Amino acid sequence: MWIMPAIDVKQGNVVHAVAGERMAYMPVRSKFAKHSTPEAIGTALVSEFDLQKAYLADLDAIEGDEPDQELYLKLIDCGLELWIDAGLASSKHCAQMEEFSASHAEVRGIVGGLETISDKSTVEKCLEMVGPEKFVFSLDLKDGRPLTKNEDWQKSIAADIASEVIDIGVKHMFVIDLAKVGMHGGCGTEKLCQRLLGKYPDVAVYAGGGVRHLEDLQGLADAGCEAALVSSALHDGWITHEDLEPFRAIDETV
Repeated sequence: MWIMPAIDVKQGNVVHAVAGERMAYMPVRSKFAKHSTPEAIGTALVSEFDLQKAYLADLDAIEGDEPDQELYLKLIDCGLELWIDAGLASSKHCAQMEEFSASHAEVRGIVGGLETISDKSTVEKCLEMVGPEKFVFSLDLKDGRPLTKNEDWQKSIAADIASEVIDIGVKHMFVIDLAKVGMHGGCGTEKLCQRLLGKYPDVAVYAGGGVRHLEDLQGLADAGCEAALVSSALHDGWITHEDLEPFRAIDETV
């Protein structure tokens, strides 16, 4: 398993995500960067932690704005490769992101989140447009329940939604419970990840939200996750550069 720092950006600042309550998100106070600008955080992740692969949540786009391609370029210029969640809601949004990624090899993943993506047919169109190696489905949860506007998915359980999209070709999946993010209580999704990977061993699962320390990372690794998303634990100094050493050889092969 390798480590993927999560960068949540809102109104020009990297913010401290807490329990998915975005109205209350404030600029992050980081122990490894002097400022909360994306450039400061991105540069420090590379220089201080030697982490080059990051998940970016463009929160303004997730809430309905256009994807902030200038933001993406700033982070790419810091030396980062990106998995970008820009609030895909339709195949049109997917086309926008695919056009950008086609000219920027540093965009490694285009994320379609359960929270914003319209329905299964949109997932199918995005898979066809982007390709299964670049499209990433994000199984967005809140307190273990699917976080979605789709009425059919609202009646489903998380594992069934995961199976539904995997069966149509999804090969990469984030599993994130927003209620756990920034709450210092662990991820709580290890059993779900283990269940999914037991059924679909060829799917790459990236999970996080609430990671506090090495024990949480080990729990995700034991569940079979390919990568762990980490944010607050880095900013707060709970996980250090030295702590990440066991994961570096794995990261270099990705």
